[in-house]
Amino acid sequence: MSKFIVFEGIDGSGKSTLSKNVFQLFVSRNIPAELFREPTNYETGLRLREFLQGKIHLNPEEQLKLFISDRRASVTRNIQPSLNQGKIVLLDRYYYSTAAYQASEQNSPQDILDLNLKENFPIPYKIFFLNINPESAMKRIQFNRSEIDVFENLEKLTSIRNNYLSILPDSAIFLDAMKSEEELLRDVLDSLEMH
Repeated sequence: MSKFIVFEGIDGSGKSTLSKNVFQLFVSRNIPAELFREPTNYETGLRLREFLQGKIHLNPEEQLKLFISDRRASVTRNIQPSLNQGKIVLLDRYYYSTAAYQASEQNSPQDILDLNLKENFPIPYKIFFLNINPESAMKRIQFNRSEIDVFENLEKLTSIRNNYLSILPDSAIFLDAMKSEEELLRDVLDSLEMH
């Protein structure tokens, strides 16, 4: 029964909302499931959140080390134990996010993806990518949030989206992020053949 399902997308795409909606539906149907997100709520993840909020500075190498360290915690403490218990694991952001967001002149998206793959982190059963143009994403962010993180501007979101498109596997399922929550939920269930 255990399956590992990852939700990816730029900020403002609605992946956190969708992953919560899928999780709540599974719970309502008594399907054993867990919903996690990265960065985690462990020490490594909290440091990353401070960086994302602009409270601390990390150079690209420090960012990368911290993301991989946090992912190790995510896999060993959250993902793998839940999969071992036969649960469906839903994850809001995975290594595709790190590759898309942390890419720099020193490290291409593919370099970062390769670093993660060397760690033998679990391979997702399905990857859902919420596809949205950066202008629409920015409108949503400005409308919905009082605080905006370091990546939330049009230029960066455009670059991040392009990075995603360069590394997502052919098996990734692209969802139209402009659809309603209900339609997106239905699209995910159709893809998982869980009606």
